[in-house]
Amino acid sequence: MSSKQQHLLLILTPAIVLMLLFAACDTSIKTDEAEVGAPEIARQSAPVSEVYHVDTAKSKLTWIGAKITGRHNGVFEITSGEMHIINKELTGGKIDLNMRGTRSDDRALNDDSNKKLTTNLRSANFFDVERYPTATFIITDVSPYDSTNRKPISKPPTLDSQLRIKDATHLLTGNLTIKDKTRSVRFPAKIALQDNVLKARANFNIDRTKWGLVYRADKSMGNQTIRPEVNIDINLVANRATPTPETAATQLPLIC
Repeated sequence: MSSKQQHLLLILTPAIVLMLLFAACDTSIKTDEAEVGAPEIARQSAPVSEVYHVDTAKSKLTWIGAKITGRHNGVFEITSGEMHIINKELTGGKIDLNMRGTRSDDRALNDDSNKKLTTNLRSANFFDVERYPTATFIITDVSPYDSTNRKPISKPPTLDSQLRIKDATHLLTGNLTIKDKTRSVRFPAKIALQDNVLKARANFNIDRTKWGLVYRADKSMGNQTIRPEVNIDINLVANRATPTPETAATQLPLIC
């Protein structure tokens, strides 16, 4: 091998090693991708016949974020919510989040590291919770889910295959507002109503940059990049409430 070839090999070897490393350590999350678009107007429907209040003690909304070098997970805090039922079918609803309660809950990290990540999430780098202390999700449409339209996922890791909701029953569409930016989100969910308890499960990825959360999303940052997609897992439990004339006669405000 000539000295020129040896010099070229020395230059290329680190780049090749990095490429192989990133290929072997794919930290992206393989699950359903939510459709994100412009805010939608809720469909006009018959008066709500029943209201179900979200049980915040039994419900959970969690997230997984991925860097090039690994993943972290945590919790969004649900403060309140209600689901609207007509003829035993979910037709609408609303979930309120306390963004000051957003936190890292990663068992792979020690307490200090979790606190550091939590502080960063609540800072202006991400959710800027002092300026934007709340977030909301308002359901605008619920339709039966056609599983034949579901996009296949090629060879997802075992953990990711467990995240994806099996036997989805409905397609939920709603307006998600974070940092005063509202985008519609559509995703499959499994919804069951039994014995005055409504349960809903969903798992999907959303692109955080659609809400202006662009911190370290630029791929040019190499292994400092934080992937734009964030995995959201919803485990919702709501209990039937006694309807009042006010809740029966009103609908959630429309977002135009």
